[in-house]
Amino acid sequence: MSDKDKTTGKAQKKVAIVTGGTRGMGLAITRSLAQAGMSVLAVYRTNREEADKALDSFVNDKLDVAVFQADVSRQEETVKVADFAGNRWGQIDILVNNAGVFDFCFLEDMTEAFFDHINQVNLKSMIFMIQAVLPWMKKQRYGRIVNATSISGSLADVGLIAYACSKAGVNLLTRVSSGELAPYGITVNAYAPGIIHTDMTDAMIRERGEQQIKQIPAGYFGKSEEVAALVRFLCSDEASYITGEIIGVDGGMMKVQNPYRAYTRAAE
Repeated sequence: MSDKDKTTGKAQKKVAIVTGGTRGMGLAITRSLAQAGMSVLAVYRTNREEADKALDSFVNDKLDVAVFQADVSRQEETVKVADFAGNRWGQIDILVNNAGVFDFCFLEDMTEAFFDHINQVNLKSMIFMIQAVLPWMKKQRYGRIVNATSISGSLADVGLIAYACSKAGVNLLTRVSSGELAPYGITVNAYAPGIIHTDMTDAMIRERGEQQIKQIPAGYFGKSEEVAALVRFLCSDEASYITGEIIGVDGGMMKVQNPYRAYTRAAE
């Protein structure tokens, strides 16, 4: 799909779907894409109050955003999401697979239900959503797919076996699908947040934030808007030659050990 309609020559708005798009990082991504002039469908699972509040803010700011309730861990519901967006705007250009869950559980305590739930939401939902939007993107021979992974997908963290397995799966899903979908003009990339201060990480930051901040060269926990800025770029035409990448948004956390030593020296 080009920036201009082939029949009229007029500029066409891109259409994006953002799963988990009404809270936290997803909310920031939805807003950023809408501010870039896109039509956005923000998908939420259960929290109607937060979705309504988000929608009110979009309406007040005159942004072209709709919200849609669906459990994207269920394949039949991802088809409904794609059908709604495609029928409403006539196309689907962008998919941001942002929905996810985060929870600790040690191996000896883990149940099959716990492991399956984490992977169903964090990994299988992305596969289902990609499958749902593919007919639209293949028809256009254009698409941008951006998946939410995590530093935990490549850095082992005690107590996060289920979560880490799901995100390692997202990394490989991103790389393999980038090759499979390239002939159709579709790029597939992933963003790997470090510790971003959202509702999901608030408890963890309160419990061990003082220890973790010492391992972040940037010296602070990330903001949702900083993640959204990267996603917005990966969704743009300027990122057309980038595919199969796992890009960190972690303040340098995965790049160097013991950055606190530099802060100690700089304070001397």
